[in-house]
Amino acid sequence: MRLKSGMRSRRDRSPRWIARAMGLAAALSLGASLAIAQETTPQSAEQSSADSASQGDELEFVRVKRDGKRPVALQTAIVTYRGDSPDSPEVALIGAVHIAEPEYYSRLNQIFRQFDALLYEMVMDPDGGIPDPEERGVSPVSTIQVGMKDALGLTFQLDEIDYQADNFVHADMTPQEFFETMNKRKEGVLQMMLRSIGSGLAMQGSGKANDLDVLSALVSQDREKALRRALAEQMEMMDGQMAALTGEDGKSTLITERNAKAFQVLAEQLKAGKKKIGVFYGAGHLKDMHKRLVDEFGLHPVKTEWLDAWHLQ
Repeated sequence: MRLKSGMRSRRDRSPRWIARAMGLAAALSLGASLAIAQETTPQSAEQSSADSASQGDELEFVRVKRDGKRPVALQTAIVTYRGDSPDSPEVALIGAVHIAEPEYYSRLNQIFRQFDALLYEMVMDPDGGIPDPEERGVSPVSTIQVGMKDALGLTFQLDEIDYQADNFVHADMTPQEFFETMNKRKEGVLQMMLRSIGSGLAMQGSGKANDLDVLSALVSQDREKALRRALAEQMEMMDGQMAALTGEDGKSTLITERNAKAFQVLAEQLKAGKKKIGVFYGAGHLKDMHKRLVDEFGLHPVKTEWLDAWHLQ
């Protein structure tokens, strides 16, 4: 049967829809996800270097490590900040991806022990505690993340990080605060998803993103690694996805307003005398957090350490 001009059969459309969904899932999974607990009823390679940059555009918080042109690993950064005075507190921004290698999370658990306080993200009621992995409900975002985890052969952050550690401090909105802020800003989850998809289409049109890489990965003999490589390349372009989620005022509940809440908690911990603090948030949050540390706290980056989140070979 012939199709009308400009139309495709459902079968023809499916791979492109899968590619778009996977790209969106990658963006959501990389720190822009809504990890809402209320809806739930070998060592990683490292590289340390001095980093004197003070502008957010000059810092990276997620990258693809390459051997020549070959992608080797998707990496996230731990950027340490200090002030100029000898008694300055030390704050580390610790980038996270919400699905990754088990050893990545194991290494993070070791690193977290060195902090007086470890501030973490999760839209939840802190009195309710972290949801048990076996008791989590099914939300759209959880479904996407579990699907990504299985497709890529990785593990889920909530299953691997020790959120019961004594130095862990909740530094995010409650579900009530989150939705009240969204309503006040006239935002909606569907609106943000459409913005993200629109940004993806724009990048596709500019040649910065390529669905063919994802489609090729879906039929590759080594599908897991091929998908990892294709999605890791897209994650390097995360800034465009994050910018798409902001409103006309440059703010959004998902990123800037949650960051503001996190930094209220940071100020409280510093006032309480904590001298070494880690902020463990999705990597998509960290450029805004960098600006806040420089502008509001007078700190600047002094060291960057890279951890392998995904093996790509």
